[in-house]
Amino acid sequence: MKRKILAAMVAALAVAAAGAEDLDALLARNESLPRPPASKSDMRMVITNKAGQSRVRLIHALSSTDADGTDRQLLVFLSPADVKDTRFLTIDYESGGKEDEQYLFLPALRKIRTIGTSGSDSKTGAFLGSDFSYADIGTLERADFTVKAIGDDTIDGRRYIKVEYLSKGPATIKKYGYGKVVRWIDPENATSRRSEYYDASGRLVKRLDVLGQRLVDGKYWQFQSMEMSDLESGGKTAWIFENMKILQSIDENYFTLRFLERGR
Repeated sequence: MKRKILAAMVAALAVAAAGAEDLDALLARNESLPRPPASKSDMRMVITNKAGQSRVRLIHALSSTDADGTDRQLLVFLSPADVKDTRFLTIDYESGGKEDEQYLFLPALRKIRTIGTSGSDSKTGAFLGSDFSYADIGTLERADFTVKAIGDDTIDGRRYIKVEYLSKGPATIKKYGYGKVVRWIDPENATSRRSEYYDASGRLVKRLDVLGQRLVDGKYWQFQSMEMSDLESGGKTAWIFENMKILQSIDENYFTLRFLERGR
């Protein structure tokens, strides 16, 4: 009997180890999904309050991906007048332990603001009055969280693995604004379908849904829209992507502080 119990324990440990390996492989695939060398697109940001009143902002977006995996994205706001010529630059580093960078140019102030982890320009603050924070626009660094699979779920008839990202401590909460994030990841193509965000007390505060995913050129996963719902205020913000074009290259001068400030 003792031998059977030991055998069962060994089998259970083997299954747990295999599951951890499978999760690591899935997350590695998710984090290394192929990205085009460059792209441009038009976007609509639709901010809707609890009463159903909406504001629409038109944006032109440019992006590039370096050989080392570093991503650069520039957002140029075209309208309405109160945000026209606002420009936002994000630089996401793939490796090397370097912190991602975010910079915002506000034409009324004629200066560049660096978005950091504290102060009035914190990454946990709302992005230009939307339901996204600056941190939401960036990426979750797996090293900042304790990660585990917490089961399966089905959305629109498709199976997803639910993955919990649990904050490792106050520094992570300060950096992202969340004590926990749960993501729904497709085990077949490793894309993300949904994310839920919990505050430091464990309360669910926001939900992100990614819609209209499609494979472009046989290797790049793109989506038509993503919608962040603020479960406390009742508001929501949708990013709707239009006229997206994949490019072989793009002028790197777009992704500089000089262009951010001057627009040329």
